Order: sequence, then structure tokens, then C-alpha cells
Amino acid sequence: MKNNKNLKVLIILFTSDFYKYYYALNLASTYKATNKDVTIFYTGYAINFLSKYWKKYDKKKTNNRLIKKKIPDYLEVLSLCAELKVNFYFCNTALEFLNLSKTDLLDYISIQSAPLYQILNKYKDEQTIFI
Repeated sequence: MKNNKNLKVLIILFTSDFYKYYYALNLASTYKATNKDVTIFYTGYAINFLSKYWKKYDKKKTNNRLIKKKIPDYLEVLSLCAELKVNFYFCNTALEFLNLSKTDLLDYISIQSAPLYQILNKYKDEQTIFI
């Protein structure tokens, strides 16, 4: 019988560092490639990277360096995660704190609002990564 433990991975994104955020997306797509059910929960300043104005939060111009080096850029990796069916959720309280609304978010992915308690309860017996 197959052990179903840890077939799910929850990645909680709180970082304001674009490169760490970009790495988390790569981590999510890699986990999906290993047949894990992956959920990304955006909270805190990480929600800024979901906004249509995300470029102003890439303070070190990391995305431009990725493009110059012919490495998949942010939107390519985000789209890949969506194609691989990574689950995306955001914390509405953090969205409000940052003076954003759901209409300010990118439409590249399907993302839903969920309270932290609901997400943690769903993944309480699974692997959780905090970035």
C-alpha cells in the first residue's frame, strides 16, 4: 500500500524579496513535477508580486537579469505553475493592509481568498515551507 503522507506541500509566501519569491515559484513547479499537490498561500508583502504593478516591487531588477541571461522570467514561471495546476490562495487581510483589491491582481492565474486558519488546517499533517 502506498504511503499518502506528505503528498501535499504548502508554501507560505511572506517575503518582500523578489528573488526569494521567484525561487518559491520554481520550487512549486518542481514539486508539481514530482507529483506533489502544491498550494501557494500569499500573505504579507508577497502579495505585492501578484499585483499588476509587480515590477515596482522587484527593487533589484531581478526579472530583467533573468531575461538577459535567457532564464525563464517571472511571468513565464508563474504561468507554468498555473499550467501545472498549482493552487493559489491569498490572505484578504494582507491584501487590505497593502491597500490592494482583488481587481489589482494579475489575471494570469486563478487565485482565491482564504483565511490562514483554513489553509493551515487543511495542510496540518503535510509539509509546509515558509518563505
